[in-house]
Amino acid sequence: MKKSTEKNNMKNILLSLLMIITFNCYSQDKIVEIPESELEGFFLAIDTLKQQDEVKTILIFDLESQIRNYEMLSKQDSMILDYRLQQVKLLNEQIKLYDDRLNQVDKWYKKPWVGVVGGVVGTIITIHVIDYSLPK
Repeated sequence: MKKSTEKNNMKNILLSLLMIITFNCYSQDKIVEIPESELEGFFLAIDTLKQQDEVKTILIFDLESQIRNYEMLSKQDSMILDYRLQQVKLLNEQIKLYDDRLNQVDKWYKKPWVGVVGGVVGTIITIHVIDYSLPK
């Protein structure tokens, strides 16, 4: 019981000291007067800073939207380049296929029997034309 009484006494003493310190610290004995022109200048500076902040916020938003647009254009450009590269690749493959097809197709004018037949027929036609055109 003695300990609890001592505790309560200590608490009361500490509370009293803290209250005295608090009242002494927060007492406003001195009032500082600020001229009205300085207050107006201060509030004008605050308003100016607010306006600058709003303008800079708008500029930041515009710059961010420009960055998004540039990123989108970059993606579109890369897609167009990929499409063109694929188109060139497909066209080269198509040209190769046409070349292979031309090499595989039999060219009738390159065969030896066509030359022999053409020569014989040409000679016969020439003989008949000359024979008919000579006087008898």
